[in-house]
Amino acid sequence: MTNIQKTIKYSLIFGFIGAVLLPLIHESYANIGRTFSLLLLAVLVLAMTVRLSQFSLKEALLGITLTLAVSSVLGACIYLFVHNSIVSFLERNSKYFRLTAAEHLKYYVLTAVILMLSYAVCLLIFGFKGLVRKFKDNQTAAKSYIDNAFDDVSLKEDKQ
Repeated sequence: MTNIQKTIKYSLIFGFIGAVLLPLIHESYANIGRTFSLLLLAVLVLAMTVRLSQFSLKEALLGITLTLAVSSVLGACIYLFVHNSIVSFLERNSKYFRLTAAEHLKYYVLTAVILMLSYAVCLLIFGFKGLVRKFKDNQTAAKSYIDNAFDDVSLKEDKQ
């Protein structure tokens, strides 16, 4: 299996998980706790981004885009089917809290921002990997310079 196929496989897995979790996170945002819901979404995004960052930058960005597309579109479709069931379940067992239009908008904006942060996290991961690689290369180059410096001195002494 090539890296691009693995990337798409992981993207679909995280996309389907996200599609199921996004409607549940939306309902928990309204009825359980806003901070809990947003943290759950952030954990999902972080896990997805870290897993996809094992591939090249281009493949990781493609994977993130595919995951967000699948999660968003399928999540909206699942929400339409699940919402009425959740409302009836909560009204039978307790109270269902409805969000106002402004609260819905705030939720969708926060969700979009958290989902888009996956690109920033991916770029940070690749930046950190590049920085570590640069430090290792510099360390290796410095070691070879030091080794070669002593070799040059011994060669000059042998010629004289």
